[in-house]
Amino acid sequence: MIMNKKAEKILNTTSKLFLQNGAKKITMDDIAEQAKVSKVTVYKYFSDKDTLYYEVGKHILSFQLSKLNEIIESRDSLINRFYSYIDILSEFTDSRQLWLCSELTKFNDRLSSEYNGYISKQNESLLILIDEGYRSRLIKQDIDRQIVFHMINMGIVYYQQNEEYRRIMHTDSHFQKTILFLLLNGIFVDTKSIMNGEI
Repeated sequence: MIMNKKAEKILNTTSKLFLQNGAKKITMDDIAEQAKVSKVTVYKYFSDKDTLYYEVGKHILSFQLSKLNEIIESRDSLINRFYSYIDILSEFTDSRQLWLCSELTKFNDRLSSEYNGYISKQNESLLILIDEGYRSRLIKQDIDRQIVFHMINMGIVYYQQNEEYRRIMHTDSHFQKTILFLLLNGIFVDTKSIMNGEI
């Protein structure tokens, strides 16, 4: 659907409520009250909660996709784009928006297709960066492309699924730098220069 400011405000409000209280617990009355609009206005843009489940998830995923596209199209250095890629996915997890989208797919089959499309694009974006790394000879040439992909993706998925690991990564800078060094050292040619910001 084409969003105007009022519809977008309702979506953003609904997203916050879903994150705070869970999607199933929130009513159309709750949404109208928090968005400071009438229930009639909510129904004008979103005919029922099923539609809201879909539109909230799609809205979040579309915004996340636009961030990934910015990285791929950026003229920034490859290393900075790798860092940006990891940062964006980390923020998506930390904000619990990834969890929310996954949760909403349980209530709306159409959103499952959007969600799977997003995951495919996320993986495709990583492979584009990896291929550029091979071409620029920043990535070790003797390591298979799929191995590099799974090494990076494994770290991302573990971060997404392990709350204790996320906490340590946020609070212990030595732990964070050591983990990053070990990951990069297995993939890139000159890890020390990368860590020192020289590449």
